[in-house]
Amino acid sequence: MMSAPRLAIVLCSLVGFSAGAVSAAEPISYRRQVWPILKRHCWSCHSGKKPGGRLSLTTAEAIQRGGESGRLLVPGKPEESLLIEITGGNEPSMPPKGPPLSSAKIEILRRWIVQGAEVDKIAPPGEARIVIPREYTFPPAITSTAFSPDGSRIACACRSEVVVVQADGKGLPLRLPTRSDLINHVEFSADGKFLLAAGGTPSRYGEVCVFAVADGKQVLARRVGNDTLFRGGFSPDGTRVALGGADGAVYVIPLDAKAKVRRFELHSDWVVDVAWTPDGKKLVTAGRDKATKVASVETGKLLRTVDSSKERMSSVVTDGVFAVSAGKARTLIGYQLDVALQNVSVTGAGNGAKPITRRDQYTKNFEGQPGEVIDIALSGNRKSIAVAGLSTEVRIYSIADRKRTAIATGVRAPVFSVALNGDATLLAVGGQDGQLEVYRLPKVQRVFSRIPVPVRKSVAGKPGR
Repeated sequence: MMSAPRLAIVLCSLVGFSAGAVSAAEPISYRRQVWPILKRHCWSCHSGKKPGGRLSLTTAEAIQRGGESGRLLVPGKPEESLLIEITGGNEPSMPPKGPPLSSAKIEILRRWIVQGAEVDKIAPPGEARIVIPREYTFPPAITSTAFSPDGSRIACACRSEVVVVQADGKGLPLRLPTRSDLINHVEFSADGKFLLAAGGTPSRYGEVCVFAVADGKQVLARRVGNDTLFRGGFSPDGTRVALGGADGAVYVIPLDAKAKVRRFELHSDWVVDVAWTPDGKKLVTAGRDKATKVASVETGKLLRTVDSSKERMSSVVTDGVFAVSAGKARTLIGYQLDVALQNVSVTGAGNGAKPITRRDQYTKNFEGQPGEVIDIALSGNRKSIAVAGLSTEVRIYSIADRKRTAIATGVRAPVFSVALNGDATLLAVGGQDGQLEVYRLPKVQRVFSRIPVPVRKSVAGKPGR
């Protein structure tokens, strides 16, 4: 069951939505109350021809049958139901990325099971109704952040809208709506004229939106594929964007709406992040299939799987000399691309032939990380990276020598997104609680902390819940 980014990566889970309070005596309807939760958080993984864990939510029979982990539901007994076990508790395992289900949603699922877990009707997936409120009940998670090239602005992905704030924390935010259920990636073009927002709606479509920074007008809205798009970015020449897909493919999308989209099949699971080399000739990708790969932009073909982790990957960056990737395994590894992409020699013959690996020659380990890594940010000059995730630390490193240059401690975890300005003197941090924090480096002095979107105030003066 799932979401943005770094989620998704970070995820396709709903952020900024509050399941309404439910009376203890009120019957729970699958279609009206349970289905919206499952569709938002779980449908993208557990639908289609190859549902995750062999658990499909497409029919009542499939839901009752469960998946490879066993029965999903034990009617009348929520404490024995796998659905509650994996989504509830202090450390829920589902959704695998993004915010956990709220206590209100867990209570709806629990009471539905107590009442017999009847599936009154499976609602057919239709066009998603995207609602961007004037004021949020509580802050949506920030699933992606990006500095403008001159460092004066910061773009934040806040559920279905991009919010642009001044890097000094002053002034009113600029709110740019999209038709994506969840935005997984935001990025400014190298010349600062355009702002990219990528995301989509699970099991329906991916969407790419481009806005003119000068006036905030949308200059491109393009739907791609049949599922959400994840992280990626502008090509060095600014004419295309490359984004990861939930179908294991990388999508190279021209900003010319009439030009054809290219699709590279590279991974066996979600492609959660894509990075261009500075010359625009190669793409480095990270997948939920635990692999880090390099592909040719010209041919769309795989050049090399440079590494296979024991755990899923979450993010990747490259300065052209090294690629750096990380994920759940808490290891941050650099790969020297020229060595990694040398011709592969083979030992043995026939069925006994095996490639001779040079992994120990081209891998360059950074220090171990304090928690699962969700996002890696590259500075504009491609000399520094910021690394963040489930830990309360954000660490800054020099790529060339892998030395740590700064560390921000006591940040609000989990962190879903980080960004560095051009010379790595400013750090932006966004996470589950919807707070944007900006620090001045290398002394890690906080510039400001704010919620980018307007939030309804309760009587006590705190955000409503």
